[in-house]
Amino acid sequence: MASKPFLELHHKDIREYREFLLPESVDWVITDPPYSKKYLWVYDVLVEMCEYVLKPEGGLLVMVGQSYLPEIINKLSSRLNYVWTLAYLTPGGQSPYIWTVRCNTFWKPVLLFSKGKYLGKAFGDVIKTSPNNNDKRFHKWGQSEEGFDLLFDKFVFPGQTILDPFVGGGTTAVVALKRGCNFIGVDNDLSAILTTRERCQSLGVNFVRRL
Repeated sequence: MASKPFLELHHKDIREYREFLLPESVDWVITDPPYSKKYLWVYDVLVEMCEYVLKPEGGLLVMVGQSYLPEIINKLSSRLNYVWTLAYLTPGGQSPYIWTVRCNTFWKPVLLFSKGKYLGKAFGDVIKTSPNNNDKRFHKWGQSEEGFDLLFDKFVFPGQTILDPFVGGGTTAVVALKRGCNFIGVDNDLSAILTTRERCQSLGVNFVRRL
């Protein structure tokens, strides 16, 4: 009988990752960091974390905004191998208007990087959610389970270990656990950790650590 997936949550600053994450212990880092310019520094930490925590064949899927896409790709390419950019489409009236470039945007880039050579599934590079399915019930920057389930379907296998260092409202956690994956979530906001734990409590997982 297959063992239950585990859920590990850390109320921590990601810059302290070596204190609570094990080297080469994660198959995928799947995350959606904040998009504004003041948070560009997180990609310097994220790429160092990925190099440390990913297994040799592991990969990174990171949803990003478009305003600083060249800078983000440059930072992540310093230690990881760029593979591809997927288009995450969110049709409907909820799509944001970017005033600086006068653009009403209906999609977000999802960057795929690998630690070594990419050896995963063949994949299509478009994900399209149902109209107006930008789920903000659990976090102001949250994404829908539907969208992340489509993303997981392209790359992730049951039994793999997933890390989201910006866990937010816990969408990545819910999708990972429903798919039989182990999940490690990190956030510096305690309310985000508590929300994630509450969403996951009914999924029959083993809580191995609660920080």
